[in-house]
Amino acid sequence: MPDEPLSQVELRAVQHLAGVLASTTDVVVVAQGVADAIQAGRGNRDVYSYVYDTAAKELVLTGATESPAADHVGDLRVAFGDGVTGWVAAMKQSCLVPGEPAHDPRFLPYPGIGEERYGAIFSVPIMSPEEEPLGCITVWATTGHHFDPGEVAFVERMAALVAPVFDTARARQTGSRLFQVADGLTELASMVSSGTPTGPTLDHAVEFLTEAADADVAVMIVTDPSGADRVYLKVRSAADSGRPELDALRQELLTVDKDVRHGVTDWRTASQQVNRVFDGITGAVSSAAVRVGAEEYGVLTCCRIRPQRFCARETALVAAVAQQGAVAIRLAVLTDELASRNRLNWFLRDLSAGRLGADELRSRAAAVGLDSAARHVLVVGSVSTPSMPRGETGPVSVALGDLLVKGSVLPADTMYASTPHQTVAVVPWQGDAESVDALRIPLLELCSRLRSAGRAVTFGLSQPVSSITELGGALAEAREAMAIGSRLDNPNGVFTLDDVGHHLLLMRVSGVEAIRDRYAVAITRIAEYDRVKGTELLETLSVFLHYRSQSAASRELYVHRNTLNQRLTRAANLSGIDVLEPAEWFPLQLALKVHQSRPDQPTLQPGR
Repeated sequence: MPDEPLSQVELRAVQHLAGVLASTTDVVVVAQGVADAIQAGRGNRDVYSYVYDTAAKELVLTGATESPAADHVGDLRVAFGDGVTGWVAAMKQSCLVPGEPAHDPRFLPYPGIGEERYGAIFSVPIMSPEEEPLGCITVWATTGHHFDPGEVAFVERMAALVAPVFDTARARQTGSRLFQVADGLTELASMVSSGTPTGPTLDHAVEFLTEAADADVAVMIVTDPSGADRVYLKVRSAADSGRPELDALRQELLTVDKDVRHGVTDWRTASQQVNRVFDGITGAVSSAAVRVGAEEYGVLTCCRIRPQRFCARETALVAAVAQQGAVAIRLAVLTDELASRNRLNWFLRDLSAGRLGADELRSRAAAVGLDSAARHVLVVGSVSTPSMPRGETGPVSVALGDLLVKGSVLPADTMYASTPHQTVAVVPWQGDAESVDALRIPLLELCSRLRSAGRAVTFGLSQPVSSITELGGALAEAREAMAIGSRLDNPNGVFTLDDVGHHLLLMRVSGVEAIRDRYAVAITRIAEYDRVKGTELLETLSVFLHYRSQSAASRELYVHRNTLNQRLTRAANLSGIDVLEPAEWFPLQLALKVHQSRPDQPTLQPGR
């Protein structure tokens, strides 16, 4: 019996579908109706219609003509981009495989639906007016039969007829998803307003955002209320997403997290490292500053591996979650500051941030119990915890502080402060003004005990300082020594900058950005001030360090010497380093060269 002309098939199909559309707007009924209409009683054709699930990024079999697949309606799902049908949805264009579908590279078999009976396949997308995928119609020809020349175009016309119903179904899905997002934001805001600790709040924030923004990765790098930097990370599992590259991405991000936890990297440097991890791997990135007013606490970044950009709504959601995170941190900071302003932790936090003038520094030091007439040595310790499970609670640095106190490792009148990553000890110093070797032996004994327990601990020591105003430099020095020591092949030990100075030099000149030394921080602060204020302090400093003479520098810059002196004073205040002190010139100049050598920084010329 000869096949019915395609024109007659299409006429009957349109008549059948018109009746379905006139009677209902239920997408399930319409999906089944369009499948039946296209088959039009032809025994050598089977038709499947799929509805696109925007939340799951899957095509759901919603209608099927009588065939083994009919038993899988509502259950069979095709991942967006997979198989011929998924490829059609992703590429938004029809695809015809005229013979032997199994030999086509896009073909993906689905056991149990009798695909062995088919000899040809084509699929057409169902598109919205905005060219967004709504679903697909896939037509199979049984073995020994072929598609008519106009059959793909016929099904494309049928897809256009049902598109409005599918679009309405998508709008309902979107509305439901928006309600879920609104509920999630409300829950997050409730956690913030109720004073839930920032750790659980920000963990919830990145987990919620991964789902709500349909991101593969969400990472928030922030300064927490203790003054330490933290990474909050959520990565979809490779098994769930079907993207094995996520496992490698997770490992790279955990490496960044490790450096942050050990105090080796601050949040600004870590955010740059995260951007480099994403570069070339991800298909789309959306970021927002974690900021309240002028107070910037970090950055929130989401990425997708697949090449699908974040829409305006999703970008706004990232910004909203970043704002909630910033408010959570700010509230915790204010609450903690009111309760703990006269404690050592807050004093050291403000000291590190350069917020204390000389008079306030002395009064705050007296308030926390520091003797302004005594000399002090700063000790900074951090425990390396590569084997610690991610879910372990309780900062290791607090335990380290307890060990130092209970073991009487340091003098009895030592004062301690702990952050989630470090323990800081302020040691009143009665020993040699030029050496801190007397502290090494007891600290090394503690290192040995922890090493036998499978943990490596790194201590950084400052040189003794005789003035309260020198504590900031001593703290930065001890942190530098600890940070560099923790990067060595054997991080278990006690280090001063004299011990690791050559490593610091090598790291600087090799362009490694992870070391957070006070000279690099100083240059970064001046550069940021220039960027915001439109000044030329960094160029002025560059010229001065080149000539090492105020007279020569003022001539080179064509400015009065008083103007030059004002600029250098401003640079010194911003950086916390006396830029007129000859002993500071070489490390400052080296840090400046490293800063200028980075690709995103302009090269400053010593001459005009």
